[in-house]
Amino acid sequence: MSSRAELERRIDELAAQHKGRAFADAVKALAAELGDEDEELLKDILVERAASLDQAVMDRVDARGWVRRQWDRAGGK
Repeated sequence: MSSRAELERRIDELAAQHKGRAFADAVKALAAELGDEDEELLKDILVERAASLDQAVMDRVDARGWVRRQWDRAGGK
């Protein structure tokens, strides 16, 4: 049984070592090593991180829109 912190550390290591498809393959290999409970925990961690990444992207898009509106206002457009 792995702790959440240990799984998060292993995911971070995989992310640092692999990009794109290689990362996905490495996560699949990690999942194959885990028991059912740990595999579910791994899935939960990955879903949470994906949601956080999605939110970060949306925040950047929103911020860019705000900056653009302020720029347009300052320029009299």
